[in-house]
Amino acid sequence: MILTTLRHTLRFTSLLVVVSAMICLAGCKSSKAFTKKGQKLEEAGLQHEAANNYYIALQKNRSNFEAQIGMKKTGQIVLNDKLNEFTQKKSFNNKKDAVDAFQTADGYFNNVKDLGVTLSMPDFYRADYDEIKDAYLHELYDEGTTQLDAENYKAAEIVFAEISKLDPSFKDASSLGDIAYLEPLYIEGVAARSAEQWRTAHDKFSKVVERQSSYKDATTLKAKCVEEGRYSMAILQFENATNRIGMATKVQAYALDAMTGIDDPFLKIVDRDNLQTIVDEQQLGLSGIIDEQTAVTVGELIGAKAIITGTVLSYNENKGRTTSKTLPAYEQYTQKKYNKEEEKYYTEKKYKKINYMEYYCSNSASISFQYKVVSLKTGEVILSKIVEKEMQDQVRYATSTSEIPKIYPAKNNAVNQNRQARTELQGLFSARQVAKTPNELANDLFGIVSNQMKGDIAALLQETVR
Repeated sequence: MILTTLRHTLRFTSLLVVVSAMICLAGCKSSKAFTKKGQKLEEAGLQHEAANNYYIALQKNRSNFEAQIGMKKTGQIVLNDKLNEFTQKKSFNNKKDAVDAFQTADGYFNNVKDLGVTLSMPDFYRADYDEIKDAYLHELYDEGTTQLDAENYKAAEIVFAEISKLDPSFKDASSLGDIAYLEPLYIEGVAARSAEQWRTAHDKFSKVVERQSSYKDATTLKAKCVEEGRYSMAILQFENATNRIGMATKVQAYALDAMTGIDDPFLKIVDRDNLQTIVDEQQLGLSGIIDEQTAVTVGELIGAKAIITGTVLSYNENKGRTTSKTLPAYEQYTQKKYNKEEEKYYTEKKYKKINYMEYYCSNSASISFQYKVVSLKTGEVILSKIVEKEMQDQVRYATSTSEIPKIYPAKNNAVNQNRQARTELQGLFSARQVAKTPNELANDLFGIVSNQMKGDIAALLQETVR
């Protein structure tokens, strides 16, 4: 066992070595091709184009000595051109362009270095860069503070972002950049809250808090938006218009679970037990459509802005009877025969006719459910839907006392060798044999109905609390 495992390991390792060698060989060939192209371009005086080809050659094979030599020579020419551009921009005191030019040159220097070739870049270039960068940062800082004082927050944010990119620790540019980003959001949040646009205000304050939780009183105002804009809904006892006991209770349980799963900070589900206690104490009739006066009274009592009512209008289920039928098939077997001329035995495939049993069963369930959302401020029905759903599950399978893998379908009293036909038959022998019960289908239906109700109410809440 150990020797066998060792052999497999050695074979696998050898295969990896071969594959790696093939990949390396392909890369080396490609690297040489780019090197030759670079050499031709260099001879033609096209130094930048040659440097690009040497660069690609080294990406494919860093140990390509000829590409290293070519890169050292032509790359230095490219770098010098970039540094000359930087010097020219600096001499004209074009701060931004000079800074960009040096960063381009420095980036090229580092990229080539990463490939194993170090180009020459005298220290005085970096000293010149630091000098003009510092002047540029001060210029940007003055511009940013001017824009901030003028409350041009977006323009200020762009400027301070540029400063942070060049030097994150420059003066207080980072905190001023935060102000440029946060202050307009804070102002918009305050304005939205004043206009009772709770969700909009909440979104603005959320962005502020996400960036800086201690910014002014944004965290407090965010919480107040939820408190002030909270839309409480109470789920009343669902009604059952069918003759099946407990149907409304089951649907309501699913609906309550779905409702509590709505991810909306403004939604609050009123505790049903407390609701029922209040309703019983006040002797209010809450079944069916609520009239305006009753709705307002209930709203004041339970602190809700709307109630959800539901009625199971109909429910039907059908438990199907399993039917069966006997069908013909063939079972393959082998027969040993003797060949006198060759003086040896051989096996021959034979088929014998058999029967197998095929079964079919189908169960189904359907529901019709109506739900309403009634405003407790106006008594108006603000959402009403009837959901009708049906689910069906069926099984079709086969059994046999014969050896299953050797069974072939029959066609016109002969063996059907068609691959698809045999695959279908074999699939019946391995198929599921038990259909979902009507009760299981009903639970699936309740989940579907409740999720649709959840989606509709979530959308309603988005429209109601803006």
